[in-house]
Amino acid sequence: MSDQRSHRLRLSWGGATDQGRVRANNQDAMYADWGLFVVADGMGGHQGGEVAANLAVRAVTKAERSSTNELRDAVAEANRLVHDTAIDQPELHGMGTTLTVLAISQQGDENQFVVLNVGDSRVYRYHADQLEQITDDHSYVAELVRRGEIDDEAAAVHPYRNMLTRAIGVNADVEIDEWSLEPVIGDRYMLCSDGLTNELDDSEIAQQLANGEDAGATAKALVALANEHGGRDNSTVLIVDVQAEPHPTDDDPPSAAEDDVEDSSQPAIQAPASPEPSSAETFQVGARTSTVKQRSWLYDQVGISLGTALIALVLVVTSAVMVTTIGWYARSGYHLDVVANHVVIQKGRAGGLLWFEPTLEEWTEIQISELADTDRSRVTNSGHMSTLSEAQSFIANLRGRLTNAGDGS
Repeated sequence: MSDQRSHRLRLSWGGATDQGRVRANNQDAMYADWGLFVVADGMGGHQGGEVAANLAVRAVTKAERSSTNELRDAVAEANRLVHDTAIDQPELHGMGTTLTVLAISQQGDENQFVVLNVGDSRVYRYHADQLEQITDDHSYVAELVRRGEIDDEAAAVHPYRNMLTRAIGVNADVEIDEWSLEPVIGDRYMLCSDGLTNELDDSEIAQQLANGEDAGATAKALVALANEHGGRDNSTVLIVDVQAEPHPTDDDPPSAAEDDVEDSSQPAIQAPASPEPSSAETFQVGARTSTVKQRSWLYDQVGISLGTALIALVLVVTSAVMVTTIGWYARSGYHLDVVANHVVIQKGRAGGLLWFEPTLEEWTEIQISELADTDRSRVTNSGHMSTLSEAQSFIANLRGRLTNAGDGS
C-alpha cells in the first residue's frame, strides 16, 4: 500500500434486494455495517430458505472481526446453526444457504479485505476498468467448466446448472474458501446472489459498475436490470467502494468517520447522508446507521384475526387444489429433448405449462450431432410418451441404430 500512504482509506456502500418477478418471497439476506458485508441466498422450501439465510447472516454479524480466524469460525458456526436447526425442526429439513462475506481484517500491521465463500453467491472486484470474479462457484456445472469438460455456452443450459456442491447447513461440517486482498483506492467490490448473475453477463455488470453512480444507486440499477431481463429469482446486490480521504491538518478536528484511526492504512468508515430505504426494500447504510431488514421469520411476529385467518385458509386450500391439478397434468408423461447437444428424457409436458417446467429424468451419452438426419427427425417428432419405459425403449432403439451405423452394418 506504499502508493496510498498519503491518504486514509474510507469505505462507502449501498445495497438492494428484490424477490424478482417469479418467486413468491425473498429468500436472500444481506448485511452491511462497520467493515462487514454479507450476502446469503437461501434454499429449501417456501420458509426454509429464508430461515437458513437469515440464521447464517445473523451468526456472522455476531462474530468478532479482528482476525481472519475469527471470521472463519463465524462461518463455521453459521453452518452448525443452520444444520442443527434443520434437524431440530422437521418443517425446515433440507434447508441450506450460500454465504459470501467481505470484511476488513487485521493482517499483521495492516488491514486487508478478507473474502470468505460457500456456495454460488459471488464477490466481484472492479479494478482499473476490469471486472474480476474473486470467488469460485461451488456448483456441479462450475466444476465441469473448471475441468474443461464443457464450455460456458453449454453450462448456461445444463440441466444441473443450479446444483450446488457446497452450501451452509447441508452437512455438519463445511469447507470454506478464503482470499486476502489489499484495499486499493478506486476499487469497487460487489457481493451478489445468483439471481443477478443468472440474468446479467459480466459485460452488463461491468457497464453498471463503471457508470459513476454511488454504491446505492448502482445496486438498485443492477437489481432493476435483473428484473427487466426476467427476474426469475431473488436478486441481491451489495456494493462497497474504496475511497481516498486526505489527511486532516493539525487545525482540523477529527471527523466522526476518522475516530480511532491511527495511521494512513487504517480504513475509516463513511456514513452517507440520509440512508432511507426505497419501496423495493433497498438500503444504504453507513458507520453509525442501522441496516434496514425485511420482514422475515426471524424478525416479525404478525398478529392475524380469526376472520382473516379463515379467509386466508379457504384461499390457500382452493389455490392448492388448483395448483395441484395443474401440476399433475403438467408433470404427467415424458418426452425427448436436446440439452447441450445431448438427447435427454424430460419429465412433463414439452415446453412446460404455466410455471411448471419439465425436469430432467435421464441424461444420455447420445449426441444429436452424431445422429443421421432421419434419427434427428425421430427425436424432434417423438411426441408425448405416457410412461418412462416407453421413452427408455425409444432411447434404446436409438442407441442401437447409432451403434449399427458406427459398425457399418
